[in-house]
Amino acid sequence: MASARDNVAMALADMAQSIKRRELWLYLGWRDVKSQYNRSIIGPFWLTLSMGVMVLGLGVLYSEILNIDVAVYLPKLAIGLIVWGLINGTVIGACRVFISAGTALRQIRLPVSVFVFQFVWGQLISFGHNFLIYIVVVLVFAINPGWVVLLFVPAMMIVVLNGFFVSLILGPLCARFRDVPMIVASVMQIVFFMTPIIWSTDSMSHRSFLLTANPFYHLIEIIRDPLLGRTGTLENWMVCIGLTVALGAFATAFFARYRARIVYWS
Repeated sequence: MASARDNVAMALADMAQSIKRRELWLYLGWRDVKSQYNRSIIGPFWLTLSMGVMVLGLGVLYSEILNIDVAVYLPKLAIGLIVWGLINGTVIGACRVFISAGTALRQIRLPVSVFVFQFVWGQLISFGHNFLIYIVVVLVFAINPGWVVLLFVPAMMIVVLNGFFVSLILGPLCARFRDVPMIVASVMQIVFFMTPIIWSTDSMSHRSFLLTANPFYHLIEIIRDPLLGRTGTLENWMVCIGLTVALGAFATAFFARYRARIVYWS
């Protein structure tokens, strides 16, 4: 029977083999997004249109309700919703990574993590379509984030890495226990309202511990701040870096422990 160290070594080797086969999962991830919009005139840009209408509607409405200048409120809301779309789509979609890949897992000899890479890449493509909304917002409201916008790159790397690690955990877990996806979807609905996307952090400064304990808040802020010309707080960055390291270690150990069983659960 393989030891824990052997399992980790095999899991890392599995991921290394998947990286070498990047042409495969890059194509499959793009195909997954494209296949959702077969025979559609504008294809995946329906994602952008739907998100854009939501941003415009909520931005105008809540800027009036909260008595905030729409030029201040709408850009923050737009970026928050775009980033939340990536995070929420990754977390909920991760539950079905191996369930959807069950047939392929049983019929084709491939590294198991290929399907996780494929899934995360597909989420990034969808995010790219929605990111066009930010470009429009920048042009409309004449936002100039300056050189600090370059912090967007490491911030995105952190968010994507966390999405990958979450998929390594939720993928096998949801394949084994089919009730978990419904639980995750319900939890994410609650988390959305607990995260400052529609509302501002200024409205609950006296309860800052609720924000500090919310990892989704920090993940959104390290992307939103650079896109608006701010660096983000040291707390945001430290929490996100610590979360990535801890989640990465746990996800690797979890995936190593159950990787061999995934094909039987899917």
